[in-house]
Amino acid sequence: MKIVLVGAGPRNLTLLERLMAYAKETTKPVDITLYDSFPIGGRVWNPDQSPLFLMNTVTRQLTLFPDPSIPNHAATATYGPNFYEWAITYGKEYVQRRHFVNGEHFLDEIARINPNRFTSRALFGVYSQWFYERLGTQIPGNVMLSYERKQVLDVTPQDDQYEIVLDDGTNFMADKVVMSTGMVDNQLSEEQQTFTDAANAHENMLYIGPTHPAEANLDDVPARQKVVLRGLGLSFFDYLAKLTIGRGGRFARDNNGVLYYLPSGKEPHIIAGSRRGLPLHARGINQKTTESYQPLFFTNKKLDQLAAENDGQLSYDDFFKLLKKELEYKHYRNTINDFGITWPFNADHFMTALAESDDLNKTARQYVVAEEYIMDWQRILNPVADIPEEVEYSDFMMNYLTWDINDAYKGNNDAPYAGAFDMLRDIRSVIRHYLDAGYLNADEYEKFLRHFNPLNTLISVGPPILRIEQMRALIETGLLTIASPGLSATVQDNHFVARDNRNNEWTVDNLVEAHLSAPSLSHTINPLMSNLREKGILSEATYTKSDGTTYSAGGTRMNKQTMTAIDQQDQEVPGLFIWGVPTEGWSWFTTFSPRPGITDKNLSDAENIAQTIFE
Repeated sequence: MKIVLVGAGPRNLTLLERLMAYAKETTKPVDITLYDSFPIGGRVWNPDQSPLFLMNTVTRQLTLFPDPSIPNHAATATYGPNFYEWAITYGKEYVQRRHFVNGEHFLDEIARINPNRFTSRALFGVYSQWFYERLGTQIPGNVMLSYERKQVLDVTPQDDQYEIVLDDGTNFMADKVVMSTGMVDNQLSEEQQTFTDAANAHENMLYIGPTHPAEANLDDVPARQKVVLRGLGLSFFDYLAKLTIGRGGRFARDNNGVLYYLPSGKEPHIIAGSRRGLPLHARGINQKTTESYQPLFFTNKKLDQLAAENDGQLSYDDFFKLLKKELEYKHYRNTINDFGITWPFNADHFMTALAESDDLNKTARQYVVAEEYIMDWQRILNPVADIPEEVEYSDFMMNYLTWDINDAYKGNNDAPYAGAFDMLRDIRSVIRHYLDAGYLNADEYEKFLRHFNPLNTLISVGPPILRIEQMRALIETGLLTIASPGLSATVQDNHFVARDNRNNEWTVDNLVEAHLSAPSLSHTINPLMSNLREKGILSEATYTKSDGTTYSAGGTRMNKQTMTAIDQQDQEVPGLFIWGVPTEGWSWFTTFSPRPGITDKNLSDAENIAQTIFE
């Protein structure tokens, strides 16, 4: 059996281990080849990229190996070190032996590595390569394993097999194909194409469309000139690092531990903004090992019970009401753990009352909790709404970032806000249960996508606290200006003109889309995905609302248990699998790497794919 894995990132690497485990149970020859135009680790974790780009998951919470929390149907499993354990045991020797481009930086990182902090994405790529080589030392006699740095351009069904076409023109037959392409590029929007055409026509103008920050050439952004970054998500912080530390600037701390910036003089003046006008919340200092938050209210059992009481349906509003209670309960539990405050109540009585309440904020006020400690949803969802006109947006932003930093330093378990927000990472399986159980009709799912996804992104998938500190330091230095909400751009008189909702205006020659393309099968320019779409083999997730209108969620459809692709005739395509980011919208929250000890979904999905292939 010949198996082709398209993509050599974390997902297909974890699958590779499972495939080898299943192959050990057979005597049939099995040929497994990974294809990727990037090194082992893939596009996001490329070990050759700038080591300035940080992960947003701490080292102890990353792995590529299965663990006892995953039910393995195969008789064998290759257990091994998580990312942090690898770094302190095998990392230094491996880096020295392999002579990576960033080798000296990797050795510096490994010497300072901490289980509760963040490293470069490139170093996780090194761990990925070590993992692949480790598997290579344990190949069963009936298995052939290889990796080729080539791109798969097309896959065509022929009887019970698939014809594979590579970017070097070669073609061959395979029995099974598993696609994990990660983030792929889309067609430019009409606006983006206008910006591209303008920049191509005028030498003074530079435009960088949506792409991975590691692949964006910022060398042509002149020192001391203005550059507009559109986007305040995770990619924004990568660009910020590249335009500051990457140009010789340095960060340091004063005697009070506050971060400040020492410019090199080579930086541009950065104007950054987005529709919301806010960066993602900082991740709290890690206080967790492998344990995860155990919800009291937002549980599978409670969701099932509510759905049963409503004829098998559960609206988004009812879903969020239950989730909101869990978040507020955690917030207040963390808030009253501050022993420096003399609370005017018995903590046990207070927490019992909260557990029995349908309005936790009201109950907290009845217990005379000061207004500053109330779970302020307005501040969470739209803190800019009530800023007086006379208050400078930069002053608001400095205060906002300081509040966020101070809260995050209390930890992802103990902080009143960061501790509650981090809980969302621990209860993703419950959210997936809600989505996959059929409780949502198309109207309600649209509400989920429109309301919950932005909230989840804002509060639970943010950058390391260090990045927010750096952002504040750069604002204070004057090198970074944050636009108020509604940042837009146009082309006027051979320049870009950016404006925000406060009528601020900047005329610049440099514009960067500091964000990635959203997963969309209909708009992708990835050759393989496009070809399979045009053949009808891959289908996009579309939904019909009660009024007859339809909408697309962007993601590619597959069987959510086996990851088998579903074609445009609503039929499963035997032997063709797709998982991960390209399915976002059909699946939920696919932008994460395997985490040990929690029955991780990636590791479970890898088990299910392997079992399906060998059944």
